[in-house]
Amino acid sequence: MSFTRSSLRYAHTNGYTGLLYTPKGDFIITCGTDGDIRHWTCISDDDPRSTCLGEFVMCIAHTGSRLLASTDRNTVHAYTFPQMDSDGILMRFTAPATCLRVCGDYTAAGSEDTTIKLLRGDNAGAEITLEGHKGPILALDMHVERRLLVSIAGDGELKVWNFETGEELKSLGGLPRSNSFESTSLFGTPSFEPQRGEQLAYCLDKEIIVLNTTNWQVSYRLQDERVSSNYSCCQFSPNGERLAAGTTSGELSIFDVQRRKALQVETAPNDCKAITCLAWNTANEDEVAFCDSTGQLGTIFAGDDEPQDDLVNGVEAEEEQDDFLGGNDYEFEQGDDDGVTEVDDGDGVSLEQLKRKVMSKATDDMDDDNASRHSIASSRTAPAAPQLKWFKQQAAFQPGATPNELEHRYLVWNDVGIVTAHTEPSGDGAIDVEFHDASVHHALHLSNNYNQHNLASLSRSALALASTDSNKLVVIALAAAGNKEWSLGLPDCESVEALAATSQLIGVATSTHFLRLFSVMGTQREVLSIPGPVVALAGHDHSLLCVYHGAGSSQTQQHLSAMLINVSGLNLRVEHFPVPLTPGRQLSWLGYTDVGSPSIADNMGLVQLYRRASNAWFPICDTMKQSSSVSNNYFIVALSEVRQIVQAVLCRGSSYPMTNPRPMVQELRMQLPLCDIEVEKSELEDTLMRASIMQVDGAEKLQKEMAIKLFALACNGECETRARELIETIACTDLLQLAVKYASKRGRIHLSDRLCELLPQLEAVQEARKQQQLLGANGIAATIVLPMVGASTSTATTPKLAPKAMELSASKRGALKRFSNSPSLFRAASSRPATPDVATASLDTQENMFGESESQQSELLPSKASVNDGSEDQQRLPLNSVNPFAMKRKLVDTGVIFGSEKLKLAKK
Repeated sequence: MSFTRSSLRYAHTNGYTGLLYTPKGDFIITCGTDGDIRHWTCISDDDPRSTCLGEFVMCIAHTGSRLLASTDRNTVHAYTFPQMDSDGILMRFTAPATCLRVCGDYTAAGSEDTTIKLLRGDNAGAEITLEGHKGPILALDMHVERRLLVSIAGDGELKVWNFETGEELKSLGGLPRSNSFESTSLFGTPSFEPQRGEQLAYCLDKEIIVLNTTNWQVSYRLQDERVSSNYSCCQFSPNGERLAAGTTSGELSIFDVQRRKALQVETAPNDCKAITCLAWNTANEDEVAFCDSTGQLGTIFAGDDEPQDDLVNGVEAEEEQDDFLGGNDYEFEQGDDDGVTEVDDGDGVSLEQLKRKVMSKATDDMDDDNASRHSIASSRTAPAAPQLKWFKQQAAFQPGATPNELEHRYLVWNDVGIVTAHTEPSGDGAIDVEFHDASVHHALHLSNNYNQHNLASLSRSALALASTDSNKLVVIALAAAGNKEWSLGLPDCESVEALAATSQLIGVATSTHFLRLFSVMGTQREVLSIPGPVVALAGHDHSLLCVYHGAGSSQTQQHLSAMLINVSGLNLRVEHFPVPLTPGRQLSWLGYTDVGSPSIADNMGLVQLYRRASNAWFPICDTMKQSSSVSNNYFIVALSEVRQIVQAVLCRGSSYPMTNPRPMVQELRMQLPLCDIEVEKSELEDTLMRASIMQVDGAEKLQKEMAIKLFALACNGECETRARELIETIACTDLLQLAVKYASKRGRIHLSDRLCELLPQLEAVQEARKQQQLLGANGIAATIVLPMVGASTSTATTPKLAPKAMELSASKRGALKRFSNSPSLFRAASSRPATPDVATASLDTQENMFGESESQQSELLPSKASVNDGSEDQQRLPLNSVNPFAMKRKLVDTGVIFGSEKLKLAKK
């Protein structure tokens, strides 16, 4: 038996689409993301009845007299059927319900808040709650006689429950993971065998796994060699003899459960996408209805018998030939095809009949020969190459906007304000503009009946509006006097795909891969060519960032590139660089920080920042790790480098915020994805690196604080080499003084000597850094520069040979003279204990270590005259004349006094 497809019918908008047959099989009911319920009498119904229940309908179920639906109000609502009058609320969740199942007197529903509720009868509020999943519930099924409920969630686990006791009977892992129902394409869709419930089937990759519900072991696996992608859902027929399954590429498989063999199904058309739902006709078990991710409805039904394998091998053809030759070939008195009996010629033989019989036999022999040759040739041909499934390239989107399909949606939500679009069922529309700071501009209310704007960008200087269906651009200059609004039309062949407004520029990306630049008041500027299809556009002051498809997608990810345009007067400079995306993810937000650094965010919540001085992307925050549930998402609003926060809106169980009620903006702290981030050392390293990568208030002071704390932590952990490496890496003479003082205070004399040897090298690094800044290198302030380690390695490997004092350069003599006149930082060595207690040493803060006033230090240190007198009596060695740091300490009769930038040697 083979199955034939019907033509596809448009049912709903793009997104998850559900369907079911009524118990008597007289209606097909579908639901979708447009919020409508449609009743189809059959697949050829040209005028289905439609009822709007809300912004979206996630799933439906039929009890026989009522229709249950899950809407955007996070409830399971009951309606009379077919009148569709409201009949009460059965269940409530904290997120939309994603799956419904009615079996007997029981109703089960799963939600994106990871909970499952079971209700017996119509007693609302007396439901049983099953908890244990850590992701959104994707699909479920029940078998009432065995009191079993099976569920699959986004945490990648399949769980089997006894729904009367709430006990979890079995848990299986290894299924695909997902953090939201909306972005899921592999639902798994478990299905119990409806008659006796002894088998449980679910989808995994390119096979259907069937479990034995007695011992929960794998009974068998079903595979179809004709499919090229993974299965997304499956469903047993009402009699349990067949099983239907759909794939992510629109293919369908019908399995004979008893023979464990795939039946022949007509190939999927090109416009059929991922199958989201399947339903068997309860009145006719030879018909299956399905929906795909583009909102299309179709059916498959049993047709003619499929050709048997024996026919392919030629066995049946030979049997027919034998029957033909062995039978009575010359029954000439039979009627012809027209039902007219031919008259013989008197001998009992009809010549016309004889000719027709012989000619038909010869024709049959030729057909048999052609069929055999064709079967031999087909058996020798090489197997067809597997079809590769490429990652879908995302279309252009507007950062800070919600999908166009919503009636009430955000056109843009950023750090300046909020632009909201409202569309009434009658077709009338309006746009509301609200500003976070009322001093920028007062709120605006604009009519949207004629232009039908669906793109917007807002800055402190301008509001830009456009539509993807027209070529008109409208800009309202907020800070201008007189006529604030101007508009212009693009050439007829162009339409707007992306839009960005800054305080100085207006950028428009068009369908012809042009990037048109305008001033805020409407002066046309440059027209640039974009190397690929545009994805998003953002701007800040005199800079624009355009992300486009730099190359075709691979099997796991898309390849995006960015074009950074910096405008200065009539001159501009363009930089091209790749945009990093984790495999399997899409770009969801594009913008700038408060100081003008380009930033991106993907649909899994990873925020990355581009640092122009390094020409590299840095991941700075993972919003999903700061969420309490995997079904929640954060809608990015703005980034602040100065405050080190990410402003975002928490979306519970969805990807976009609702317009009413208006959600609150939360502040998430930035944190680099370092290893062992809970450890104190990793937290200090995270703060140090963020202060070096981004423009933080007091970055230099913060770097010194974190570095000296890391230095002290390394000293207490007996890691002197790491402590010296840290000081050498940061290359700051002020930090070197702090480190030398701390090492001396803790009694680590050897470490203090090794640190003192770094002074010439660090001075050279700082001098090179100043020269680089003078040459025009535009780096971010307080940048960590890695010094050259050649001097340190040569010092460690070669013996110390002190040159003559006359060979000192002028810069070194000036440095020594400057350091010798600087104030002291350390107390006299005589006041330091001879044997410091390292075990009891605690990690002091910078204020505790260096909070002594100069007056307190002057009381503890000898006077300048005594120091000079003592130094005149001592004869300085040649080594000391060049590097006083490198002299050998004599703790018996000498002490060491440290100045703010240099060491002095004095007698006790």
